Amino acid sequence: MSHLSRRKFSILEAGSPRYVLSRKKAIGKSIYLGVAVSYECEGQIEWACSSYDGTEFESHEDTFISDIATTGPEQLEKLNTLIIETVRDFAMSHNYRIQGVCIGCDEKTAKIVAANPALKCPIRAMCTRFWFDLDAAPCTYTLRGLSLTEEAASAARKVYDWFTPQFPGSIPRIAVDPETNEVLVDMDGHCHMLDLEHFEKTTDKPTWDKLLQLSEQCKQRKLKIIFFNSTPQGGGVALMRHATIRLMRLLGVDCRWFVAKPNPDVFVITKRKFHNVFQGVTQDEQYRLLQEDKDLWVEWCEQNFANYWGQGKGVVDDADVIIMDDPQVSAIIPHIRKLNPAARIIYRSHIEIRGDLAGVPGSMQYDLWDFLWSGFISKTDLFISHPVAGFIPPRVPHAKVALMPAATDELDGLNKKMSAADLEYYRRVFNRCAEDQGSPGISSDRPYVIQIARFDPAKGIPDVIEAYRAFREQLTARGMEDDQQPQLVLCGHGSIDDPDGTVVYDQVIQLLNQPEYRTYAPDICVARLPASDQLLCAILRGSFCALQLSHREGFEVKVTESLAKYKPVIAYRSGGIPLQIEDGKTGILVERGNTKGVADALTRMYTDMAYYQDFINELRTKGQDSKRQQFFTPFQSVNWLYLATELAYKGNDEAVAKNQPPLDVEGTYMGNGEIRQWNAKYVREYWQSSA
Repeated sequence: MSHLSRRKFSILEAGSPRYVLSRKKAIGKSIYLGVAVSYECEGQIEWACSSYDGTEFESHEDTFISDIATTGPEQLEKLNTLIIETVRDFAMSHNYRIQGVCIGCDEKTAKIVAANPALKCPIRAMCTRFWFDLDAAPCTYTLRGLSLTEEAASAARKVYDWFTPQFPGSIPRIAVDPETNEVLVDMDGHCHMLDLEHFEKTTDKPTWDKLLQLSEQCKQRKLKIIFFNSTPQGGGVALMRHATIRLMRLLGVDCRWFVAKPNPDVFVITKRKFHNVFQGVTQDEQYRLLQEDKDLWVEWCEQNFANYWGQGKGVVDDADVIIMDDPQVSAIIPHIRKLNPAARIIYRSHIEIRGDLAGVPGSMQYDLWDFLWSGFISKTDLFISHPVAGFIPPRVPHAKVALMPAATDELDGLNKKMSAADLEYYRRVFNRCAEDQGSPGISSDRPYVIQIARFDPAKGIPDVIEAYRAFREQLTARGMEDDQQPQLVLCGHGSIDDPDGTVVYDQVIQLLNQPEYRTYAPDICVARLPASDQLLCAILRGSFCALQLSHREGFEVKVTESLAKYKPVIAYRSGGIPLQIEDGKTGILVERGNTKGVADALTRMYTDMAYYQDFINELRTKGQDSKRQQFFTPFQSVNWLYLATELAYKGNDEAVAKNQPPLDVEGTYMGNGEIRQWNAKYVREYWQSSA
């Protein structure tokens, strides 16, 4: 790189007219960065950075010369700081928002790095610093070009193409392999946000040691684990799978995730006639499963199996452990059994299945469960349920049932820590989304109460609005002025397999137009948000407290996420929620439908600061942090790795697989030939007792 006439990023002076204008209620302009590095020799590194907004480039070129006494890795660590500070100053002065960055090097430098493994850690550290320090999703790539500047510009264009520029928030496009419908998490590994050391810092030592031990066993036995579900984005299952695959990849475990090809007609069946019926949110006979529904659903599952996962596809053929997430694609289970009899199949039930209704002959729930269980799910080796007794349907023998709560990830965009500038940026993004939907935004000088949930009939959104109305009336009765009273925020993401979202959203808007709510409607922010994890994280972090008034619920990760951000939660005693909240310590539990009780709890929290602070102090204790461990990705990954190592035949006596007994055996035939009766105990009880 020539040292003459080098380009430099322009830096606006604080107080200049353009500097001031760029900050007046403006959302930072999204830019995408490419960083190219050339490691020439000891003590000198050439680098260039290009900023791209989809139309124009701005470039910066520089040489980093360090003390010749320092080693290569130490040079790169110092270079990391220089690059981070340079692009931060550039972005801040222009009110730009760095959404993504592609960090790469030419083939020559790539060979130098490959020959010196110690250089890889600083390069990966640069990626994670972009994620944690600048909230920019980082990617890595080998670059080609006539100069470093050209390589940096190429990298900037690449990361722009990888992301979703119309959505503020650094979310890479969801990539799915067209040959197998495998979800290529984090752009098939090109997006590198985290390292194992970050997970280790947030995990207690016994759990971390067990994670490493089990992952090593999986690698030594060359076990192949795969997950199946219906959608790569939207809803808690997809969020968990992205986080699980990310950690498994860092551990070196062969773990993959496959989804079905979307079919809107089938999703109407799986959402309204499977999901909603199981939860008991509808008793309307129009949602009873008909033979034509069964035929369409089975045909769709079989087509997906034949086209993407069947014979010769390299998916089911040699898999050792297969996990089916919920019933959406469970019709492939008999085909898995036929193609790969040695595969161990686990059915993971995430939704609330009303066992009381499913046990009543002639009910919609009974007929639906009988169809799914007898034809498909009964052919699995193990049934994993949320730890709620009522969620285990009839005819599932408890000897084959183990318990596991849902999890979230402490380090992804939904939960990572954010700066004050990040929080303000995402508040403005939220307000733009709300404005586009005709809803009021969040005020910068008023607190707010929040419920984050999909617009779903089971989420109790009308109850939230009624409780808020009663809460506001109580505050007014105490003489509090309107502008001192909190707003209400109702928001959530959509999902491609959920046709109810638009319907329920429209119902909420209509409800706010009713006479009893019109007075408070200007203070109720309702928005369906784009798929930006950080947007939800920031809005939740900015709240006063959270609500979760679901009438039916499996195990609500939004409760976990709220508590992890030290936000007390007021919730109904629905599904698995009472297992997440310690009533009177980390939140308040109210009987389902008692909106006045919710209003009373809100009023006391808002008007008695000492009472409210007691919740915050409790949530910040080490004891609560330790209890929340079981609801985070590393702990849940231990559960999955334990099940895989215990169930898989590979690595055990070959005769074990050949002597596999019928599936109706009382319990689960384990990988070592023993028969275990799980008796609806937590999975963690087994591996913790053997630690």
